[in-house]
Parts: sequence; structure tokens; C-alpha cells
Amino acid sequence: MNIGLDARILSNPRCGIGNYVAELTKELVLNNNSLRFFLFLDNQIHNCYRGLLNVPHVEFVSFGSLERETKRWVQALLPGQLKKHKIDVYHATWNNAVPFLRPCPCVLTIHDLAPWILGGHFRNKRKEFKYKLQHFLAARSAEIVLTDSNSSRADIIRLLRLKPSKVKTVYLGYRLLFEPSFPQSIIKQVLVKFNLSGKKYIIDPIGIDHPRRNPVFVIRGFRDFLQKSGKDYYLIFTGNYFKDSAQYIVLKKEISSLKLDNRVIITGWIPDEQLWILLSYAELSVIPSLYEGFCLPLLESFACGTAVIATDCGSIPEIAADAAKIIDHRDFNNLTQSLEQLIRDEAYRTYLIAQGMKRLEFFSWQKTAAQTLDVYKQLLS
Repeated sequence: MNIGLDARILSNPRCGIGNYVAELTKELVLNNNSLRFFLFLDNQIHNCYRGLLNVPHVEFVSFGSLERETKRWVQALLPGQLKKHKIDVYHATWNNAVPFLRPCPCVLTIHDLAPWILGGHFRNKRKEFKYKLQHFLAARSAEIVLTDSNSSRADIIRLLRLKPSKVKTVYLGYRLLFEPSFPQSIIKQVLVKFNLSGKKYIIDPIGIDHPRRNPVFVIRGFRDFLQKSGKDYYLIFTGNYFKDSAQYIVLKKEISSLKLDNRVIITGWIPDEQLWILLSYAELSVIPSLYEGFCLPLLESFACGTAVIATDCGSIPEIAADAAKIIDHRDFNNLTQSLEQLIRDEAYRTYLIAQGMKRLEFFSWQKTAAQTLDVYKQLLS
């Protein structure tokens, strides 16, 4: 069976969707010698994925890299490649890259409908209409739509007006990289690099690249926690950001206005090993999102043995179950109180960590791959 995937996201540094494409492909290949995978890109694969996908039966096909070809990549260029490589099932891995004229059935993964739910993603109404129309038509055209949680499935059925039988939930997994043991020398280097050696800190691992990540909520709750508890703690934000983005500028102004410049560290994107160490040595992990279709950093926090406080938005309560302290996303005082409670109550922290480890048993890339392969086979049958 020849499987084609939209792998353009693999040209960028690691991110949630990139991990999805890479881990899914790796697990499918390792357990199914009869499958051949063609990863379609418009640029060279990023170095961070090369080792992960250095496996048999995977071919990288790059085309349409010129700027004028970008908009034509899906509808004009991709169908020819599907035919050339005799693709049996094509998997559009990110929201709407579905060619309407294609020689094979298509699976579409919609990770979430954040732009539909929250708005504010578009420069004007015209761009919003175009995006939503493309999304709507792609979901209609695909034979099967996959999504990462039951919460997202309900949103997709409601907003894209699809039959429930067409939309299937396939949970994601978490990377086994988040279970190694690093030498103390490496751990010390990372903590020193971020000026955290010997310090207690709270970590927000979901990034600050969009308003839905809700970092100002964390800043305000953290400020009140410091004032009320008198504790000597720091706050760490990880993940991609752009210094000229409106979101980053707003966050920096908030940090300065609350006089937290010497208490908040923004790391930007960091390699997996450094992220694992920062998560593992944090007192708490805070997931403050206003919407998530799945939330891999939640599982990564569990895997690192870190207790989690998370908001009650999107799929977060579904994925966390009873393994996190769930709080009201509208009330940062609720965050302050939860920080105080978990820092003070070691037994409760220990309980959440144990529940997090148990919760991980429900999620694995092996399960994701097996369920996705069943969908491919269903289409061919």
C-alpha cells in the first residue's frame, strides 16, 4: 500500500503538528512492512526530524518550492504527484490540504477549529471567509475526517455540518523522549543556561505565539501568588514566538507593568532535551489555553512527573481527566489559589503526578498509528 502525506510542516522546527506527522509515519512504518510512505513537501525537511524518520520505506518528495507555486501546491501540483507515485490513500495532515481532483481517496486530519471558536485570527473579513470556505469544502471533499479529541469532533460536526459517521476521534500519543535519564552534568548545564540553578520555578510549556495561549492570565495569577505567599519562585515560558508580534509586545508590557522582569524567563524554542529537563525540574506546569484540540504539552508534563494546573477549555479536561487541577479560565484568582494550594500541599502534588502517569497509559503513538491504519484500510475496502 502506498500512503501519501502532506508533510510540508516538517520543513519547520518542531511543533505539535510536525510531531504528529513524524511520529505517525515512524510508527506506521516500523510495524507494517507492506506500507510505503511518500512525504510530500515544498521545501527541505528540517534537521530536527531527519533522525526520527531515518527509517525504511519512507521517501521524501519535494516540489513546488517557488513562491509563485505555493498557492497552487495543493490543487494544481499535488494531484500529479499522487498519480505519479501510485498513491492508494492520501492523508492531508493539517486542516485543509485536500485536492478536489485526485486519483485516490483522502483522509483529512483537523486538529482543532480554534479560528472558528475564538476568532481574531484574520486581518479582515475577506480572509476569514476564504479560510472558512476552504476548510468547509476540504472537510466535505475528504472521505473521512480524523480529529484529536471528542471535544474537537463535536466542534467539527457542529460547525462544518458533517455527518457524525464521517468524523472519527484518534487520540495522539506522547514522545518516548520524555522518559530518559540525563547525566547530572547535562541537567546542570541546562539549568545554568537559563539561570535556574538552585531556584524554584513554575513552567508554562505551551508557548506564547497566540492570544489563545493566554500567557497574560498566567502572569497575573503568578504575580498575586508571589505577593500572597511570599515565596521565592520564577516563571518560565517556553515555545516559539516572534519579538515583533503583537502578542509578545503585550506580554512584555504586562511583565514590566507588574514589575516581574527579574522573575519571568522567556526561553523561545528549545531542543527536546532542554524542554524535558525544564519540565522535570519545575515545581508545577501550567496549561492556561483558551482552546486546545488535544494539547501535547499536557501529556509531556505528565511524562516528566510534574503536577499540572490547566484551564477548563476545549479538549483539556477530556485529555487530563482527573490527572490535573482544572481551573476556570476566566478567573486568574482561581489560578493564584491553585498555585498556593499545590505548592503548599505536597501530598496533593504527589497524587496528581501519580494520576498523570496512569493517564499516559491511554495515549501512545502506537495506538494512534494502529487506529489510523484501520481508517486507511477501511477506505480501500
